Amino acid sequence: MKCMQVKENASDSWTNFYSTIEGFTYEPGYEYVLKVKTEKIENPPADASSIKYILTEQVSKTKK
Repeated sequence: MKCMQVKENASDSWTNFYSTIEGFTYEPGYEYVLKVKTEKIENPPADASSIKYILTEQVSKTKK
């Protein structure tokens, strides 16, 4: 399974991110800085996250 790698802060280590971000489409070959808000999902499916991620701003997109 493919996933994104994320950091919450610039000083953090990269971690795997298996969820989706509503309103964001990843384009391979780029590194993004995003602002994302979270919402708690009431009664989430058993195999899914209890948190919904929603793009609020794409701060940057850099070719890598």
